[in-house]
Amino acid sequence: MDVCLALSDGDRGRGRELILKEYPFDPLARPRKVEVRDRPTDGATPEAREETKTFWTEDQAKKMRVFARDGFINRFTGELLVFPATLRLLSREFPKELPYQQSWRLGEVHLVYYDLFACVHQLIPFTRGGKEEESNLITTTMPYVLARSNSLVEEAGWRLTREGYVDEWDGMSTWYVEYVKEHQELRNENYFNMWFNAAKKVLEL
Repeated sequence: MDVCLALSDGDRGRGRELILKEYPFDPLARPRKVEVRDRPTDGATPEAREETKTFWTEDQAKKMRVFARDGFINRFTGELLVFPATLRLLSREFPKELPYQQSWRLGEVHLVYYDLFACVHQLIPFTRGGKEEESNLITTTMPYVLARSNSLVEEAGWRLTREGYVDEWDGMSTWYVEYVKEHQELRNENYFNMWFNAAKKVLEL
């Protein structure tokens, strides 16, 4: 992402211009609609809500290993995704241009969090017998998690793409580690420090 490189160069003005040109914030924008062929239960059930919570509570090291294995791609679409802490860092540095809202409230959070923010989801949902193992986790984005709920992939009418290659695309996670090394004050913030440690360890940086 050119915005990251501009930030590394200390050119915040250029970074701001790039966001406004390439990905302007629109409070009226809504996430993409993801079609699901069938789901065995209503997505509003308590079980489904529990499924959706898991990618917020999984530890960062486990998530990072899944992201690296999948090459930071959405396994339902093949689209390239961005390391979570990189997006959060950009929101910290450009709060007006790339706003973040903790609950991802529409109209207050930038749509980039729905489009590009990498998260993990169960290949076989826990409520359908899936195990709490990395082999049962895949990389995707929030719209696909919410649309799929606790359906099996085939029930949703989807199929998995192949894994990507982290050596070709790492979601700007290496950039993140190097940036934090140069700006150690970020490690005083728990979110950034935990992701720094996870990425550094998994990528062996």
